[in-house]
Amino acid sequence: MENITMDTCSIFHVLESRQPELCPYHDAVSNICKASISSITIDRDRNRGYCSADNYDNCALFLAKTLRTK
Repeated sequence: MENITMDTCSIFHVLESRQPELCPYHDAVSNICKASISSITIDRDRNRGYCSADNYDNCALFLAKTLRTK
């Protein structure tokens, strides 16, 4: 078996090039949060901070939906 090594620059490039995982409840076309009970329209700050980032699991609406469905 051969050893595979990557230098720090290569690892950083791989991490930078990967697409963020988006919130499964965010409708990007209508900009509506399907996790909310009232299907609210998402403002720009929430969209950037949660819906369009890997950080969506820290969103209060996402967490509330997750707790309601368990």
